[in-house]
Amino acid sequence: MLKVLVALLLAGTLAACASHTASDTAASSAAPASASTNAVAGTPMAAYGHDLNKAKNVQNIVNQAAARQAKAINAATGSSG
Repeated sequence: MLKVLVALLLAGTLAACASHTASDTAASSAAPASASTNAVAGTPMAAYGHDLNKAKNVQNIVNQAAARQAKAINAATGSSG
């Protein structure tokens, strides 16, 4: 029971901290960021830009998982929020 409560609290916290809706996240993160989005390509900071893109891709995956979890919770509880 405690694990379920912790999972719900975590999902609620992630949902509350989101700055955009789940539909925006799903639409914008269908594909990983390409090298052409690396603003610092061809400079000594290119490795930083690559790492930043990797971090953004990981955040998109986390956001998608949180959205799926929130959707499942809403479906299970009959909530529309």
